[in-house]
Amino acid sequence: MDILLNVLVTLSRGILGVVVAGIALILMILALVRKDASMMTFAALFAVPSTYVFGAWAGFLLAIRLSPLFLLGSAFFISRDEPIFAWILPVPVFGFLVYFLVTLVAAGFTGV
Repeated sequence: MDILLNVLVTLSRGILGVVVAGIALILMILALVRKDASMMTFAALFAVPSTYVFGAWAGFLLAIRLSPLFLLGSAFFISRDEPIFAWILPVPVFGFLVYFLVTLVAAGFTGV
């Protein structure tokens, strides 16, 4: 379990963190525009490192840690051809990832 946590921390820090969070953002946008549920699923996988490291298991930060589930829900609604829910569910995750990227760059790529 320690190896998995170390990998998640490594994928959420430095230039690698910017790349992984950026890929998640790009995949989210492409999945919504192209109506592709598999891209949204991959976006959820790429969002896991930054959301897991930044979140917690208590309080408000629990919503951040569980936010990849919003992306999986959006993938479900994309596959069911429900555009309202497919576009609304990724908005909080998109906002968090933009905040995460800005914070990471402002901290000089050292971490949040």
